[in-house]
Amino acid sequence: MFHQLDDTIVAVSSPAGTGVRGIIRLSGPGAFGLAAGVFTCDDGCFVAELPGHRRVAGRLWMEATVSVPAEAYTFRAPASYTHQDVIELHTIGSPAVLGAVLERLTSAGARLAEPGEFTARAFFSGAMDLTRVEGVAAIIHARNDSQLRASEALLHGRLSRRSNELREQLVDLLALIEAEIDFSEEAVEFVTPQRVVEVVGRVSEELASLIHHAPSIERLETLPEVMLAGRPNAGKSTLMNALTGMDRAIQSAMPGTTRDVLSAPLSVPGGEVMLLDAAGLDVGAGAFIDEKARHPDAQAQAVARRSMLRTDMLILVVDATDSPRKTLESLRRALPPHPMCVVLSKADLALPAELDRLAGQLRGPTPVHVVSAIAGQGVDSLRDEIGRAVFAAGESSAAELLTLSDRQRQSLRSAYDALRRARHLCEDCPSVMSAAELLAVEIREAITALSLLVGEVATEELLGRIFSRFCIGK
Repeated sequence: MFHQLDDTIVAVSSPAGTGVRGIIRLSGPGAFGLAAGVFTCDDGCFVAELPGHRRVAGRLWMEATVSVPAEAYTFRAPASYTHQDVIELHTIGSPAVLGAVLERLTSAGARLAEPGEFTARAFFSGAMDLTRVEGVAAIIHARNDSQLRASEALLHGRLSRRSNELREQLVDLLALIEAEIDFSEEAVEFVTPQRVVEVVGRVSEELASLIHHAPSIERLETLPEVMLAGRPNAGKSTLMNALTGMDRAIQSAMPGTTRDVLSAPLSVPGGEVMLLDAAGLDVGAGAFIDEKARHPDAQAQAVARRSMLRTDMLILVVDATDSPRKTLESLRRALPPHPMCVVLSKADLALPAELDRLAGQLRGPTPVHVVSAIAGQGVDSLRDEIGRAVFAAGESSAAELLTLSDRQRQSLRSAYDALRRARHLCEDCPSVMSAAELLAVEIREAITALSLLVGEVATEELLGRIFSRFCIGK
């Protein structure tokens, strides 16, 4: 994987399909020379002679007589993403135009980049460590603001800085322990057992805090779940279709139409959630349903209640024409405690004055939204409320957000385990020298685990697994 790092690579770096802007990126020693074969400057300058950090307007030539407006962005080594010469050609986002230019560049000697190869060159050249590489991959796959903030924290080096600080403390300690071994015949004590315990304990506490308090980045990749809850025929399925803009749920005036848990992605301010719709609840039957009952209605309600236990937010859908206050009280008693809001549905079937009166009766600590899914009334405001409820809680701690992948957590845990063993060795030692070689082995193992975390020690299998998450052009 990535056996050639000194040739010139090229790829389309903008998203697939048609767009306002298309980007072709080149990196390598021949990047500027190759770009000069397809790009000419409006001011008559020669691309191959341009310095770095310049933007130049010009024309991009698909053929000798066919061109389109374009701009060239230049970055000279080592002040570039890959630490090589990099040039980006920005033009209209037409797949046909980009494909024609890409073909001319590869015919002239550029090699099509593999997925993630631009970032791989940045890693191998020392421009970024492995945790920041994983930050780039996480940004590519981010689906909401929480994921994006966590990915940016990795990209900007928060994890690598913390781990490097801890590793430096261990390296200094190891140097003193190895001095004890090298000068064992001298009557000089380079480090005391108390000092070893102090440093090992301090680093162990930092590692334990990271391991136990940082959430899993894989968990952030799972969309938050928001569930519509209410009695049968309350209008949940119609509301689901109105919110998502698709006919995911069957709409019918007959109660009990929905029996399975239906799901559809929903874009809201702050990101994306998974909207769920399940069987209507017979709240008169109480909060406990016999899950062993064979009747389909009983089984559907049992499935719905189990799904509610794991959701991040509940939307209580109450029919404005069917005793909404009594129904809402029954729902609140029967449902698990969750962040929630109330929807007074079927607003098109009630008079405005009556809706205002009902909304006033239902209003309390839980927001109330008057909605007509048929007419579209209140749907946008409900969508905004979902975004605020699900994503706003994490915004205040966005600057401190640090998440860990399974690989990163395993490296930290390996370092912690090695230091725990080192601390046990010191507890009953009259001097460091009596257990110096074993201590050196454990502390060296902790240092190696932290080096593996940032990629100073990396196997081809590990790199292959990380870069497999990248797309071409990144």
